[in-house]
Amino acid sequence: MKVNQEQIEDLYTFTRKHFVEWYDVQTELVDHLANGIEEQWEQTPHLSFEEALKIEFKKFGVFGFSEIVEKKTNALEKYYRKEAWKLLKEYFKLPKIIATSFSIWMLFKILQLFNNKEYIVVFLMIGVACVYFFYILKELKRIKKINKQTGKKWLFENVIAQLGGLIHFLNIGIYMPLINFDRQWDTLALLSFSTCFVVYILLLFVSIKVVTPRLKEKLSKEHPEYKLL
Repeated sequence: MKVNQEQIEDLYTFTRKHFVEWYDVQTELVDHLANGIEEQWEQTPHLSFEEALKIEFKKFGVFGFSEIVEKKTNALEKYYRKEAWKLLKEYFKLPKIIATSFSIWMLFKILQLFNNKEYIVVFLMIGVACVYFFYILKELKRIKKINKQTGKKWLFENVIAQLGGLIHFLNIGIYMPLINFDRQWDTLALLSFSTCFVVYILLLFVSIKVVTPRLKEKLSKEHPEYKLL
């Protein structure tokens, strides 16, 4: 016996009732449950669909589908961060390291020109924060549009909006303007800030402009229902 289309829809409903709101995770679970039910029918043909589903669901343990959702989230975040760090490393290899080093040197020399360097630091970080928050707002608006059009929520969209968990790391930079205005900006301090700021910008760039589009393309192939907008 095979699970029919009506039963497939029942399985989607079942996953939603058990607090799986992400359609991409629902699809994986439905496929797993359907295969499990069909295997049971091969062994015990007289089992009803509901009985086979209950047996299959018990295999997920006390926490039900929550562990699956957590593992899927962690896997997507890990993939995102791995891609971001891998691409970031490329900027410290030839030929990109030349442009990276030049950017650090230019920022270092610019900061040397000003007496009140703290104000330049604040200006730079406010500018980055504006770009950062504009991206977040744009992503949330796009996700809302997709949810409205498809009637589905996607876990990988949620991961993308948070830059695979890098959002917590990048948030540190937002607080950099809250620095001690009485500090002394020696050569080492200027060089350290210039390096950290350029690395921060590069990580933000590769996350938004490279990793995010790649992940969207990859997962849209796995889930044809998802439309890139």
